[in-house]
Amino acid sequence: FNLINFLFYKELPPLEQALFELANIATDQDVVLLLEDAVLAHSLNAISHIKAIFILSADAHIQHEKISENMKIIDYADWAELLQYSRKVHTWQ
Repeated sequence: FNLINFLFYKELPPLEQALFELANIATDQDVVLLLEDAVLAHSLNAISHIKAIFILSADAHIQHEKISENMKIIDYADWAELLQYSRKVHTWQ
């Protein structure tokens, strides 16, 4: 799998635009880690085709809705393991 680190800050272009771009590059074989304000992204349908979406536990407090079935909250050790086993790592900002 490829790991896509999706980092989003409110000061950048609108979240919907960033999600559209992410949806165009991510496949159902990719793993996406939502960081910072990107944790708000999961409720939008643009990335619903991604089967493995992770939220870093340090950022989970930003998310106020129930997480979906394809999402899991992970810690820094889990993130390091994802990095170790992924073929490629892309950081999308």
